[in-house]
Amino acid sequence: MGGFVRTLTGDLDPAALGPTLIHEHLSVDWGEMLGRPKVPVDRAALADRMVGKMEALAAAGFGAMTECTPVGCGRYVDLFAEVARRSPVRIIGSTGFFHESWCPIHPIAAALDLDALTDLFIREITEGMGDTLIRAGLIKVATGQGRISPVEEKILRAAARARRATGCPIITHLTDSMSQEQLDLFAAEGVGADEVIISHVGFAPDAIAEAEGLLRRGANISFDRIGYRVFHPDEHWLRLVEHVTARGWAGQVMLSHDAAVVAHGLEIASGENAWDDYTYIARVFLPRLRKETPVTEEQIHAMLVLNPRRVLTFA
Repeated sequence: MGGFVRTLTGDLDPAALGPTLIHEHLSVDWGEMLGRPKVPVDRAALADRMVGKMEALAAAGFGAMTECTPVGCGRYVDLFAEVARRSPVRIIGSTGFFHESWCPIHPIAAALDLDALTDLFIREITEGMGDTLIRAGLIKVATGQGRISPVEEKILRAAARARRATGCPIITHLTDSMSQEQLDLFAAEGVGADEVIISHVGFAPDAIAEAEGLLRRGANISFDRIGYRVFHPDEHWLRLVEHVTARGWAGQVMLSHDAAVVAHGLEIASGENAWDDYTYIARVFLPRLRKETPVTEEQIHAMLVLNPRRVLTFA
């Protein structure tokens, strides 16, 4: 495979990733967006905690993960880069902005027009995120509940244009719907469904129909709140993975936890208690998947190794 994956510690041959979690966080901190104090922590202690979690993830057999926190939501680039330098796990950082259903849209995203927002994403990918020289390897965008607001549409269009300019992958957040509408916007900007990772699939009233609709269109999807019991038990995810793999879509599906070492300030999203077990899929879910379903090792390898490698490669 040509191209490269852009990690917080530099560009990497995609073949070097190994098993990869496609949608995770190190921190989520809504203080900036909600006018609250940011998470009160000892920075050195937090870095040590994060490194410990990454060491546990590596011991569980994983080589890489994404850090999907966008601008203004606890994206502490210098902290993440320190963790990446000290960690055996490769970490991919994100540019982008979140939606406005749960909190005010970031003032930068609101203020910039489409061209300027595109330029911001391109600069963060090619030069550095924020005031650092650490470059993003992923564009994270999101839509809210029941509609795509004008500012969210602008962010999605800017992401598509930045993708076309740089080859950087796009990953999206779903709140409760709008997946097909996201793909429509990307298509209008010349980005195909197969170039996009749709996250948080599996929460529609008919989760199977939602997943099938995206997979038939060619999108890459992630079932990425596995183990996060406040949402769904493992049986929900086992059923979904078994269904889509049985129908030949293992090459478009990925798995993750949506974990964070620390979460602060937005109870509607995840409460104040972070789900911080990055090893749950390896320790608990995969053994159950192997024992309780006909999903094959080849399909598991596709979901954890081949598909993340493909979608995270700059193209």
